[in-house]
Amino acid sequence: MKQMSLRVDTLSCEADESIVLDELLAHDGVLAAEIDLQRETLALAYEERKTTKSALLDHLRFFGLAPVLPA
Repeated sequence: MKQMSLRVDTLSCEADESIVLDELLAHDGVLAAEIDLQRETLALAYEERKTTKSALLDHLRFFGLAPVLPA
């Protein structure tokens, strides 16, 4: 299991949060996802045998989000 934490500047409300979480959890290989709206962060746990960091970032971008990996 791998974990990833990133900033998502375009998350703005609880409705967005629910849609993003549903879509992420439907992505093959995603084990858990948590959003902190106050900090505009997203934490993911995923199986690297089933998906990749790149695929997850592309998935987020497809839904209009702008993920930013920490430096």
